[in-house]
Amino acid sequence: MIIVISDLHLGYEECDAAAFNDFVQNYISTKLGTKDHFVLLGDILDFWRRKNIDPMLENQSVLTKILNLKTNVHYVIGNHDYYMVKIKERFPEYRSLDLRRYLRLKDNNSKFFFIHGYELDVLANYEPLTLDEYERISETLCRAENILGKIMNNLWGVKKKLQKPPEERKSWRRRKGVFPSPMNHMNKLERFSCSKVRNIFLGLEKDEKLIFGHTHNPFIHEDTANTGSWVKDAPQHNTYIRIDDGEMELCKWKYSKS
Repeated sequence: MIIVISDLHLGYEECDAAAFNDFVQNYISTKLGTKDHFVLLGDILDFWRRKNIDPMLENQSVLTKILNLKTNVHYVIGNHDYYMVKIKERFPEYRSLDLRRYLRLKDNNSKFFFIHGYELDVLANYEPLTLDEYERISETLCRAENILGKIMNNLWGVKKKLQKPPEERKSWRRRKGVFPSPMNHMNKLERFSCSKVRNIFLGLEKDEKLIFGHTHNPFIHEDTANTGSWVKDAPQHNTYIRIDDGEMELCKWKYSKS
């Protein structure tokens, strides 16, 4: 089994850290064994809005639980935690987490390719900005403390409003392979992620399925899936992808404080 989550944004005031802690303690710790995989698909930590050390200290309980899991834990780096690349470069024999820019896994002969998704965003929306240039900006913002991070957050909010996604995208169904709105209602990033030409830019094999995050908009469409997010200002949050016997399923964690 493979469980995939992204866009937790630990350190951001809208992060549902309590629900995620419950998810790790009562689901991941009990359901996943030594042959399973837990994929953290980027923006787990939010270094854009805070000094890097603060979200780590504030959330050391759940981070320690992740470090102590008996399953295979993979950390694919996102734009908000891009500084993790430098940690891996500084310590080549780094052992704490399986840090990487992308990940390939198999489950019951089905092949999956995991990226955070900022790569798709750059290709679809930010030309002539290159991917390398965007990553340098992301690294800089990871050291920007509060001010620049808030500015970028405001710009992201404006961008989402300008896109004006259709009302039906606020609801999604858990059934396998179901996307909540027709293809012609997808934005450019999502259309690109579901196309076969994505393989040219991302290096996917013909039979690989793509799983990404970044947009905070969860969906499954044929051989493409988005994990959604764990931030409370997203229309749908606390979502994850479950892969079992090669089949992808979009799920939502229901956490009750009681």
